[in-house]
Amino acid sequence: MDSVSATALSGLFANEQRIRNAAVNVANAQSENFRPQDIVQSTDATGGVTARAVERAPATFPAVGADGNVAERPNVDVAQEIVEAQVASYNAQANLRVLQTQNRVDQFLLDIQA
Repeated sequence: MDSVSATALSGLFANEQRIRNAAVNVANAQSENFRPQDIVQSTDATGGVTARAVERAPATFPAVGADGNVAERPNVDVAQEIVEAQVASYNAQANLRVLQTQNRVDQFLLDIQA
């Protein structure tokens, strides 16, 4: 696989992880003892990206419950998580377009050779 495809594929996988992470954070936004995570991306030696999950800082905040007691709640803003998932979706679509374009270029070059 050439570097363009490898870079786009690594971006696609990173965005998949970002979408999955946002979904987990939203699903557990009201769960006790849940510690939300963020995805941190960094470049790798091949020019692509790697993604890893890290605990959000701060992971929780104190909130008064229905019973009047103060409890730790997960630091999850559902609206922000939805935006994060949508942005990751758009980025994944861009990575797919790069892969499709690279495939067309490869096909064109093969047609020239034939």
